[in-house]
Amino acid sequence: MKKNFILFACMACLFGMSSVKAENAKSVHYKEGYRADVELSCNIHEIWHFSTSHGYAFGNGLYVGGGAGFSAEYVPNLKSNATMMTPVFADVKFSFLNCLASPVISLRAGSYIDVTNIGLRAFVNPAIGVNIGRFTIKGGYEYQLGFWRYNDGVSKHHVKCGLAFNF
Repeated sequence: MKKNFILFACMACLFGMSSVKAENAKSVHYKEGYRADVELSCNIHEIWHFSTSHGYAFGNGLYVGGGAGFSAEYVPNLKSNATMMTPVFADVKFSFLNCLASPVISLRAGSYIDVTNIGLRAFVNPAIGVNIGRFTIKGGYEYQLGFWRYNDGVSKHHVKCGLAFNF
């Protein structure tokens, strides 16, 4: 799965960069005003996320917003049911170039509301990637710190990859 995602990301980057015409290509990330995105991502082998983010694009590549979503965690070694969570987060992104394909950095921080085990997980997720037209492909690191009734301070480290569609 990891190799397929990396191959797909490389092919999408090459396709996007080969179709860029500098004089005509303008990025949707450089338009000022309201912007939203829908993202499907995963922490390799454990957690699948579906989220949406809404906010304001300043017209210079900077986007600030917030969002929520749905996450499911399944750890096969524990032989337990999937853990259902609702992420609520702040989202900051910066697109470097005003063209069809551009490098991007992002930072998400917030909390997973663990509805299965009744608890919270604070998280931070810095990532880098590439915007290709209305799509964003990114990969990053996610740190989680969990707080439950009987087990506080459990931390997790994940490699996270995602694909987003920008409105």
